[in-house]
Amino acid sequence: MPEEILRVEELQKFFVTVQGTVRAVDRVSFTVHAGETLGLVGESGSGKSTVAYTVVGLYAPTSGRIYFEGSDISRPVAKRSKALKRAIQIVFQDPGTSLNPRRTIQQILELPLKVHRLTVGDRKAEVVELLRRVELPPEYMYKSPHMLGGGERQMVAIARALATKPKLIILDEPTSALDVSIQAKIINMLIKFQEEMNLSYLFITHDLSLMRNVATRVAIMYLGKICEVAPTAEFFQNPLHPYTKMLLSSIPVVLEEEEALKPTKIISEGEIPSPVNVPPGCGFHTRCPVREEICSRVDPEAVEVSDGHLVRCHLLNRQ
Repeated sequence: MPEEILRVEELQKFFVTVQGTVRAVDRVSFTVHAGETLGLVGESGSGKSTVAYTVVGLYAPTSGRIYFEGSDISRPVAKRSKALKRAIQIVFQDPGTSLNPRRTIQQILELPLKVHRLTVGDRKAEVVELLRRVELPPEYMYKSPHMLGGGERQMVAIARALATKPKLIILDEPTSALDVSIQAKIINMLIKFQEEMNLSYLFITHDLSLMRNVATRVAIMYLGKICEVAPTAEFFQNPLHPYTKMLLSSIPVVLEEEEALKPTKIISEGEIPSPVNVPPGCGFHTRCPVREEICSRVDPEAVEVSDGHLVRCHLLNRQ
């Protein structure tokens, strides 16, 4: 097993609003190993992006601990060392808002080089090399973000993340706003960079079908909590949590052979409850068709049902 690069323990992130306290992330624990991709998957509002922003330091955790290479980094980004900021980078979902529209691509890519003093020679040459790595021509350095397409802007965002030679990159739905052909190009690019640089990825997404070909392990979030974690092959072949089965059974397929591999369709009831008013017990029990009386009273603990396969469900806890 590769060494552990990131460990999140009992992470909580709450937001106080006029409607009440939003329990965006509630007792979330997971690990990421060197050179692997952990896919963190969930519906909108599940808390997966809040996990990403807390790990990278944009949010301070309400409670819990975050460890990077064994050191406690449970603090906001302003209080983190430059070495730590170099080692952990993030690529946001919408490069249109994450790239400064008043700067040229050259200025955007030069900024991390200046801040972290990563070049002793020609920064312009380093910018050209970064553009080359993401398959963009050198003359793009003179353009502004609004002059580029969505896929090209995302490639610039990836180049900016690579500029500091990080060890861990958090990818917050990096392809969800792009055309399918551009998505494939960026995914292939990310896989190549991971192999070349031994990068670790925390890949935030709502697209389970994408995780089949990208992730080493998959974690499913629902209403601020992780309900199932498993190695990718095990996850798709033997899903156990009712919510996981519901998600997998709803993936669109083309061939009958693919349809036969999907779990029995589970139809949920109603909408995801508000994180301001989280129901007692298991958060999924209000939508679960196989719920039992205990599910509405007691929040289940995670149980390891096989090597690396953890599930939070009372139905599994009794087996």
